[in-house]
Amino acid sequence: MKKEVELKPIQFESLGSNDQDFLQKSLEATRMSYSPYSEFRVGCAVEREDGSIVLGANQENSSFPSGLCAERVALFECAKDLQNRVKRIAVCAQSTKYKVPTPLVPCAGCLQVIADIRNRQSEAIEIWMWDTKDQVYIAKDVFEFLPFHFELEEQ
Repeated sequence: MKKEVELKPIQFESLGSNDQDFLQKSLEATRMSYSPYSEFRVGCAVEREDGSIVLGANQENSSFPSGLCAERVALFECAKDLQNRVKRIAVCAQSTKYKVPTPLVPCAGCLQVIADIRNRQSEAIEIWMWDTKDQVYIAKDVFEFLPFHFELEEQ
């Protein structure tokens, strides 16, 4: 059973200033990336219910694969206090070595972390994917990418 995900591009310029600012935060986060091995800088911005933004950037390590993705850096910070729920995340990447995929979908490990937080807060988390130019893709819920996620059984 294959689930089709249809993401339609939205023009960055057609978004309101709050949404553009939110996406720009993910681009700002790429500057915090430590990626000397892959040269693939990923930034993530997580917007919380109170409007605060938590940033994350990928962190590589010479003892591969001990690094951590940008999404998990930011989401683990947010997971310390889920009273302030996660509303949406934005991811973008830059590289001089590789072509950045469009849309840049979080890896399966990050999608599972998003799914876990989504289940803990019982509320969908939007995923915004930006090519840092003019194309934005929005998934309304992590389950669009990870329909067969791990989940704790009801107690």
